Amino acid sequence: RHWMNLSPSDIMWNTSDTGWAKAAWGSVFGPWICGSCVFVHHMPQFKPAIIAETLSRYPITTFCTAPTAYRVLVQHDLSRYKMRSLKHCISAGEPLNPEMMAKWKTQTGVDIYEGYGQTETV
Repeated sequence: RHWMNLSPSDIMWNTSDTGWAKAAWGSVFGPWICGSCVFVHHMPQFKPAIIAETLSRYPITTFCTAPTAYRVLVQHDLSRYKMRSLKHCISAGEPLNPEMMAKWKTQTGVDIYEGYGQTETV
């Protein structure tokens, strides 16, 4: 509840593939325990423009993706998209550098909160 910052009125989108443990924690257990809606998008291939358009088009409040995806997304110049509902972003798996996090904040107005999960404890 605290890291994801979810409430029953939130809509969570986690881009993790279902083969990863992060899909279970970020798309099922965490959001549903908090009573939040889970957004699902069939996206066979990672495309920054599709992710940016989706965050602009739908009322997604919480977004979770891999650090590598954030690095690619900020190169796409997200400032031209209006992500009106987005209020909380999270990531886990590997650390993000401060410069990349600052670019994300400048382009979207939202901070990224990093997590350390069960897969990282191995």
